[in-house]
Amino acid sequence: MEQNKLDGLTKWVKQYYSSDFSIEKASSDASFRSYYRVISQDDTKIIMDAPPKHEPLTSFLDITKRLSTAGLNVPVIHEVDDSKGYILMSDLGKNIYLDALNKETVYCLYTDAIDALCHMQNLVSSDNLKKFDMKEQLIEMQLFSDWFIDKHLKIELSHEQEDTLEQCYIEIAKTLLDIPQTFIHRDFHSRNLMMTNKNNPGILDYQDALIGPLTYDLVSLLKDCYIDWDDEITYKMMESYLQRLNKDVVMDHSQFEYWFDITGVQRHLKAIGIFSRLNYRDKKSIYLNDIPRTYKYIETIVTKYPDMSKLKKLLLEINIKEAL
Repeated sequence: MEQNKLDGLTKWVKQYYSSDFSIEKASSDASFRSYYRVISQDDTKIIMDAPPKHEPLTSFLDITKRLSTAGLNVPVIHEVDDSKGYILMSDLGKNIYLDALNKETVYCLYTDAIDALCHMQNLVSSDNLKKFDMKEQLIEMQLFSDWFIDKHLKIELSHEQEDTLEQCYIEIAKTLLDIPQTFIHRDFHSRNLMMTNKNNPGILDYQDALIGPLTYDLVSLLKDCYIDWDDEITYKMMESYLQRLNKDVVMDHSQFEYWFDITGVQRHLKAIGIFSRLNYRDKKSIYLNDIPRTYKYIETIVTKYPDMSKLKKLLLEINIKEAL
């Protein structure tokens, strides 16, 4: 931890503490945000450090209030300094889902997460939230072209291949727009869910929430870029979600599975682009390790559905699997 950063955090926190405390690095994520743990006697809290130029606090505070009002387990906000980009908030602990998930715990932990997801979709207000529209979806998928194919693999596509890939992106986006829309967390996966004794799971990293496809957070959870399961577990848990859906929502199983799978393709194209960008722009090379797992999801779905044949053909043409 840079000493000047520690000094700045210590000076800021000191005004809220009458007793001695220490500060240690808690974590960082795939954004410009960093997190620090304040330890004082038997109490701990978390400081979120979000540089105002890159990560304004407005959305985080807004979505925290929405989730908390709906009874979901999110950090309690104690102090805010907009000018510095600091938030002092409650500590949901150190036990992330990713570290606890295995074949013995998966059903229990995912059941809790799916219950929380349904609760979120049914009760969290989406008033005045932006929509996850076609423009936003296409921008995200273009990261796959720009940062993964071009920058990481150094593959130069022909004009025809670029046109084909763009058309594939458009068809995927059109499918996502056909799906019933709801509040979406947008990063509902094992690194952003905390194991807690009460109201499990604790939920983090929700500041990018939008209105989007009903399938989005579910596929983020069950086709996680950081851990994978065999299809039996994935689709059994998808079925569990379907059984929990609001009874007013009538959903054909095969239609829902198709929407679920195609939503995954959109998200995984974006994720691979982001993982590549994190390496080259932000010097966070560790995320490159997650690309093969994430690409495997795409490879499976373009083979599963005939209407994904154009994308399958193109990916085979440029031989991405071999490049990986």
